[in-house]
Amino acid sequence: MKRVKFLIFIIIIISIIFIIPVTSIGDINNNGIKRQLVEASINLDTNTDKVTEQNDNTTDIEYKNENSKKIIVQQKDIRDDLTLKDNNINNLEYDFKSIEKYEGYLVYKIKYPIFNNNNINEKVYNHIELLSENFKTEFSYYEPTSIEDKLIFKLDTDISIFKDNILSVKFTIERNYNTYPNPIKFYETYIIDIKENKELNLEDILNKGYKDLFYIVSKEYFFNTYGINITKQSENYNDIKPDKNVYNKIFIKDNIVEIFIYDYKKQEETLIKIPMDKLLPYVKKEYIEVTQSTTQITTIIETITETTTIVIEETSTETTTSIRENIQNSKSNKRKIDKNKPMIALTFDDGPNNATTNRILDILEQNNSVATFFVVSRRIEKDVEILKRMDSLGCQIGNHTANHKDLTKLSNEQIKLEVDIVNDKLEKAIGKQATIVRVPYGAINQTIKETIKYPIIMWNVDTKDWQSKNAKDIEQQVLTKVKDGDIILMHDLYNTTAEACEVIIPKLIEQGFQLVTVEELLEYKGIYIKNGNTYFNGNMK
Repeated sequence: MKRVKFLIFIIIIISIIFIIPVTSIGDINNNGIKRQLVEASINLDTNTDKVTEQNDNTTDIEYKNENSKKIIVQQKDIRDDLTLKDNNINNLEYDFKSIEKYEGYLVYKIKYPIFNNNNINEKVYNHIELLSENFKTEFSYYEPTSIEDKLIFKLDTDISIFKDNILSVKFTIERNYNTYPNPIKFYETYIIDIKENKELNLEDILNKGYKDLFYIVSKEYFFNTYGINITKQSENYNDIKPDKNVYNKIFIKDNIVEIFIYDYKKQEETLIKIPMDKLLPYVKKEYIEVTQSTTQITTIIETITETTTIVIEETSTETTTSIRENIQNSKSNKRKIDKNKPMIALTFDDGPNNATTNRILDILEQNNSVATFFVVSRRIEKDVEILKRMDSLGCQIGNHTANHKDLTKLSNEQIKLEVDIVNDKLEKAIGKQATIVRVPYGAINQTIKETIKYPIIMWNVDTKDWQSKNAKDIEQQVLTKVKDGDIILMHDLYNTTAEACEVIIPKLIEQGFQLVTVEELLEYKGIYIKNGNTYFNGNMK
């Protein structure tokens, strides 16, 4: 009898272990959500990742795949009707998921959509892969000094379906890294024909004349914001002229359309809303007719995010080469410094940058003058030719640390490494190291002075060009404040700074100033520089 009871007990245990879980798969929970496992792939080229999934419930998944470059995002608790088993174009539906992954010092935080159409998923994921890969490539030269160093790539996705025909996708990308005090944010947009499963250009869905509409609205924006009456001849506003390459980013909604233009005052990309009734006359008839029944399932509240982006434009190298050759052939480019005449040192941080730094070098060379450039590590290997040009023109190259960190928050070893990385790269690039250092943000303490075995160069005139990003403001900051012996702070990353220098440099020379390097300024002012000491101008004795 005891054996029978024991056998019954064993049978009950086996039933609990094997039978009950099998019968529970596919059950509907109290929220009407079927328990399913769906796999979506986003190729971000890594072997080990931490994936964080966010839905009604949040699940952290550690995933490792040493033989594949794809991240497998395991998604649970997806709504019953959001399966990816068919390409349903007559009832396009979507939901949002989020992942967080780590690849060394790179961090990816991505919110992406999942459609019940694999072809559309593939198109959207391809764009996400490209944007993330561009981020990875751009920061391949970054030199982390500790395990806490992280560069963050954050991507949010907004979806809109217009008239059941057009799928509009907007990516808001935020890149947070140490070179700039604030994250950089910009937009990318894409339009997809739902029925044909293909991407569209604006010309595919809009009739002629839409560019003039966008131009008129952009003009209104500048007038209402700054009181500026823009014309097609306004040189500083080429980026709002009626051209298809200017207005290639739009996000179409039912009631409004968002367009993106470049605001020269703010030096950033700006979002402008246009009521849909103004755009509707330009939309081609085939995209206005409702032919499908499309359902949208959104799991997060839509918000409008203000735009901030830094746009660095490339310029023709042929132009700068031609100017350089003409000046080098001139006999007037031999500098002579007169210690009895006023002199100042222009300094530029955070570069070099191909487009803007070359513009500054051009105007220096044309005016037989020099400056001092404090460079960061990740730009050295990228722009070796610019560094060689600086050196050949007699400009001074200073050390601005590897990763532009606040050195007051680092250990002695980390501070030393930040300086050594830059000098090692300069040695390889141009055959010499920097002999002066500028600390990021001007942040300094006694530990830094004792650790850095070089003179530390500060400044006494701050143009705040990174803040205003306005050429006229930068000119005013220099021309109304400058005096003999000044060290002036600027940044050679911004077009507005280069534009201001094209005015500032000739005017300073016209006013009788000699433009010299920092070491020349201190030497001719009779200041003996020592390692670990700080220098704000040439009048310190």
